[in-house]
Amino acid sequence: MITLEDAPALLADGRPATLRPMIPTDWTAVEALFGATSEANLYTRFFTTGRGAVESHLRHLFDSVDGPSVLLLESDGRLMGIADVERIDSVTSEVAFLVADDAHGLGVATLLLEQVAEDARHTGVEWLVADVLAVNHPMLTVFADAGFTIAVETDRGEAVVRLSTVRTAEVEAASHARHVRAEQARQLNAVVAAG
Repeated sequence: MITLEDAPALLADGRPATLRPMIPTDWTAVEALFGATSEANLYTRFFTTGRGAVESHLRHLFDSVDGPSVLLLESDGRLMGIADVERIDSVTSEVAFLVADDAHGLGVATLLLEQVAEDARHTGVEWLVADVLAVNHPMLTVFADAGFTIAVETDRGEAVVRLSTVRTAEVEAASHARHVRAEQARQLNAVVAAG
C-alpha cells in the first residue's frame, strides 16, 4: 500500500507537484497520458512498437484485484507521470515509469522514484528492480543520480537495474540538492511573475 509523507514536492522548474496513489476514477487521465505518449517513448516503456500494449496495461492497472500499486504525479492540475510497482517476492518489487512527453527533464521520474523507494521501504521491500532498454539513457541516469545503491546488468540491449531502498547519506544529499535547485527555480519564477 502506498503511504505518502507530507513533504512538498517541486519539479525542477520550481512548480509544485502532488504525488498520490491512483484511484479508479483516474482511468480517463491515465488513459490520456498513455494516449498522448509518442511511439518512441511507448517503445522505451513497453519494449515493443504499436499501442497494443497500452490497452492491456491499462486493464492490468485498473482491473487487477492483486495488481500493482500505482503512484501518480500531478502538477498544474495535469497528470505528468506514473509509476507502477508490483511485488515480486517478500523483499523485491518491480517498478516501471511513464512520463508525459513534454515533462521530460523536469524531475518527474526522480520524484516518483524517491516516493516509490520510501513507500517500498516502509512495507519491507529492500530492492526495486526495473527493466530498462540500454539506449534509454535518461531513465538510467535517473536511477544513477538518485543516490541509491544500484547494480546494473546488461544483456542484448536491455538493462536490469537493481536498486536498494535504503536511504543512505548519498540519497539524502542527492534529494537535498535537487530540492534546493527546484526551490531556487520556484523563487526565481515568483520574482519574474511579480514583475
